Amino acid sequence: MGQRKNKHKLGKWLIGGVGFLFAVYAVFLLSLMLWGESRQAVLTSYRQEYGERDETIRNQYNYEFAYEFTVEGKTYSGTGRRIGSSVFLKLKPGTTISIKYLKCCPYLNSHIEERKTWINILVMVVVSVVLFGFSRKM
Repeated sequence: MGQRKNKHKLGKWLIGGVGFLFAVYAVFLLSLMLWGESRQAVLTSYRQEYGERDETIRNQYNYEFAYEFTVEGKTYSGTGRRIGSSVFLKLKPGTTISIKYLKCCPYLNSHIEERKTWINILVMVVVSVVLFGFSRKM
């Protein structure tokens, strides 16, 4: 019976830890949205990942991209992912995109799509609260 209780505690800590990671990511995105500096970054690569997504909406693909930007003479880089259809105009290396970075540490940066980013923050907060709730009830 004691071993079963230990497994129960491990699951509680695991779920709580995952909830904590979601909360940290939500705080990171929120800090970028509120205090981040906007900058135009240059795409260095843009490619389609694997095949079609297995979802109800057909012709949806994952696109991965990498970008670089310069702050005070130093070059920083980042990566991102976007979902799009096969018929939209694909970006090419050399195209500029909007990013935000923290002025104190520009290596903390992300591609920002205003409305989607706020929705992502909300989803991360809800998921972390639900996971914390599950871990407390265990």
